[in-house]
Amino acid sequence: MPDAVREPPADPIAAVTHPDPWPYYRQLRETRPLYFDAGLQLWVASSQAAISEALHHRALTVRPPGEAVPAALQGTPAGQVFARLVRMTDGDFHAAHKPAVVQSAQRWTLSDVADASKAAAADLLPRLGPNELMSTLPVQVMARLLRVPDRQLETTCRQVQAFVQGIAPGAPETAVALASEAAGALMAQGQAEGLDAVMAANRMALMQQSLDATAGLLGHTVLMLRQHPVLADAADRSLAAMRAFVSEVERQQAPIQNTRRFAAQALQLAGQPIGKGQGVLLLLASGNRDPALNPRPDHFDVQRSDRRSLGFGAGAHACPGVAVAIETVAAGVMWTRAGGRFDACFGRLAGFRPLGNARIPVFDN
Repeated sequence: MPDAVREPPADPIAAVTHPDPWPYYRQLRETRPLYFDAGLQLWVASSQAAISEALHHRALTVRPPGEAVPAALQGTPAGQVFARLVRMTDGDFHAAHKPAVVQSAQRWTLSDVADASKAAAADLLPRLGPNELMSTLPVQVMARLLRVPDRQLETTCRQVQAFVQGIAPGAPETAVALASEAAGALMAQGQAEGLDAVMAANRMALMQQSLDATAGLLGHTVLMLRQHPVLADAADRSLAAMRAFVSEVERQQAPIQNTRRFAAQALQLAGQPIGKGQGVLLLLASGNRDPALNPRPDHFDVQRSDRRSLGFGAGAHACPGVAVAIETVAAGVMWTRAGGRFDACFGRLAGFRPLGNARIPVFDN
């Protein structure tokens, strides 16, 4: 066994890119379901009970107290958009605007999503390598659903990717500047449709949020189809069967491995005192493999009758785009496999992107 696999991750952030983080997550669940990591300066929740309690706790917010917008974005057009994103706010603003965002994200049928995914795959597969394909396909699918004209699809996808890169923690000033430029163009696109500033920003968010989460789901679906050829053959028989396969991939592999919450006030979580301003790292991937959430959690079971996942959040910040993400991957993969293009597109697994929360496979071209 390679040393990189045998040695456990250095910490829960390093686990995201570790070749096999699952024994480490299990050890945390069984011995330290909620503990303070002095190196990360974060509380770490690994059991489904602690994670679920945190996701529903009203005093745990998505941004640190007093920093609604990251310092590097303040005073920039990218920061102005960030401040209007429902997923990055709490309180009255979130309560007022979340229903409209949910309604917007749930307006499409599965057939709409499948058609958009097949069209995007047909456009992108002949001209992109696997890693760029994983990041671009979900964004283009959402852009198509939002009725972005064909002639603007490529530019729109580049702008969304620039925005995502520029708002990432630690992004250099040049990336922030490019994100601001992209934000201006994407906001103008939404406002040209008659949307106000808040809804135009959250229209952007529908494309932005689809990027890492759905890219990771697509990459892990590729890996699991290869690992389970008999189940893969069965999934090829219908879109419903492929949808069940992808849903189990999302539960078991958890493309979004963790998320964070911050204590707006001193509170108790799973019996532990959390100080005001302290951060809590929620190990969603660990929670998904907690036997208290899913029986036989390490077993890949596409027929799982009561599948439960924390990967798209819960509570006030539950992601409304679950069905869209799963259908995007199911339809795109099924179209690719039916045309005999699957193995030619995705090469050998070469590792994972160096991200702190999303576990996205990297393939050789």
